[in-house]
Amino acid sequence: SLQLGCGMGWGSEIALQAIRPRELALGGKTQVWRDGDARFTLAWSLAHRHVEAAWRRSGAGLTLVASVPLAGDWVVHANLGHQRDELQRRRSTTWALAAEHSGLGESGRWQPMAEIFGDDRGLPWANAALRVALWPQRLFVDASLARQLGGANDEIGRASCRERVSTIV
Repeated sequence: SLQLGCGMGWGSEIALQAIRPRELALGGKTQVWRDGDARFTLAWSLAHRHVEAAWRRSGAGLTLVASVPLAGDWVVHANLGHQRDELQRRRSTTWALAAEHSGLGESGRWQPMAEIFGDDRGLPWANAALRVALWPQRLFVDASLARQLGGANDEIGRASCRERVSTIV
């Protein structure tokens, strides 16, 4: 996938994402509460897929994210959400627990991340990622690798240019 996002002020961001050929998603997040570095954020997404010569809504989601700083420049995020797959007419409760570092080295350019995530329909996934700040606080690129935990059909592989566990800047 490839995502382009932009801060809008008022603790909000918006992004357009190309998920796969013929599917686009519009998403965003808004900070709803903050106490120091701890915060709650509401994230949303609307996906559209090109099916049978027309664009149709393929999914929608809403997620509440709690973010809490830890010692050593780490932030932990806990997510709880609801997703709807419009094409398959299925709903899922989603969850995630993630940690991200604010930046290693003198420039803080290298930002490791890790998470475990899943839904009420299948086995959880583990993900490791490295985000690189090409232009600090403005332009990031990341690559990640995920593996589904357990089961005979372990799936590997996902390299992306999007950040899954980012906080509102």
